[in-house]
Amino acid sequence: MEAPVGNDLSWLEIDLPRLDHNAKAVRAALDAQSDSDSNTPTGRRAKLCPVLKKDAYGLGAVTIAHRLAKGGLADMIAVYSPDEAAHLVANAVTTPILVLMPMRTLRRTDGLYRHAVAEKLHLSIHDARQLDEINTVGQQLGIKLPCHLYIDTGMSRSGLSPEQALSLINSATAHRYVRIAGVFTHFADGDGDPAFTQQQLDTFNTLLEEAGDKLPEDAIRHAANSAALLHHPALRLDMARAGVALLGYADATDREELQPIMRWCSRIIHTQRYTQGTPVSYNSTHTLERDSVLGVVPVGHGDGYPVALSNQATVRVNHTDCRVLGTVSMDQIVVDLTDALHDPISGTEQPPEAMLGQLVEVYSNDPAAPHALPNLAKLAGTNAYELLCRLSPNLPRKYTQG
Repeated sequence: MEAPVGNDLSWLEIDLPRLDHNAKAVRAALDAQSDSDSNTPTGRRAKLCPVLKKDAYGLGAVTIAHRLAKGGLADMIAVYSPDEAAHLVANAVTTPILVLMPMRTLRRTDGLYRHAVAEKLHLSIHDARQLDEINTVGQQLGIKLPCHLYIDTGMSRSGLSPEQALSLINSATAHRYVRIAGVFTHFADGDGDPAFTQQQLDTFNTLLEEAGDKLPEDAIRHAANSAALLHHPALRLDMARAGVALLGYADATDREELQPIMRWCSRIIHTQRYTQGTPVSYNSTHTLERDSVLGVVPVGHGDGYPVALSNQATVRVNHTDCRVLGTVSMDQIVVDLTDALHDPISGTEQPPEAMLGQLVEVYSNDPAAPHALPNLAKLAGTNAYELLCRLSPNLPRKYTQG
């Protein structure tokens, strides 16, 4: 049996009150260190910098930025590219923005120009040449640009060595159109290797000590991402950059107060009975072990559902966990509905056609569910970051305002 094709057969539900809850939990973790953290000057409250790269990991950077700003939960926002920053500014986001990639040019006609004039555009400096280029940009535009020196303490991905950074700090007066607004590093394994994390922090702190009073007193020192913040709150310094923690997908399994904000939903569009021994989907990677009722759900790897979940994952239909059978296709998966035919309310067995249009929970926002995104990420041999970023922009995002 087939159901007629309609609009929004697959969509994402994004719970903004849960976002508020998570941001407040992260804010509380920061504030809990205010009196005990010797790394932070007395009286300076740590800032919270939500990281909204890749459209907030696919969940909608503009909506999330406005929500956090409305709740007073974003002192600064970090994105990776100038285009991501310009998209926020074009949609009336007025929060200061830190661009993490090495930006080297800016013109008066650029969408970020007004943000820069207001000193709300902060740039990350990765090498000495870039600092010279940004100083030239500031001179041409007649503005002073806030810059954060990115120190490579062990990530080996980009950034200044401590020696290069110290040289730039010592020669800061040569760059009249640059203001050193921050110094930061990034932990390579903030939730899994405390010894290496401490080694990175020691390298960073040594640089700060050697810079001494040549580093502006108001320069923001930041290092902790979600993992480091949740596992080692004392690493917060002056600001923490939180990304997936705000979305409820941090790898810190002991943080029960964090709530996943996204649920992926779809519907059954086809049902059919098959006999034991029938092969299922491409390459016949599954053979039915019993007479079964199978259903088709219109999601697949073209929507961001990983092929690696073939024959491994479950979805939830009619309060029942139903196995994904066979190879995941581009735009559909096959699920075993046999056990879901039992109606828990009436106690009766439903015919297969009664399942047409039935809601399917593809990714659950219940962290204990087998089809919660972090659990599926482990099955797929990846992480929550990748599964979030895989989500197709064609999937409608439906926001719960609360």
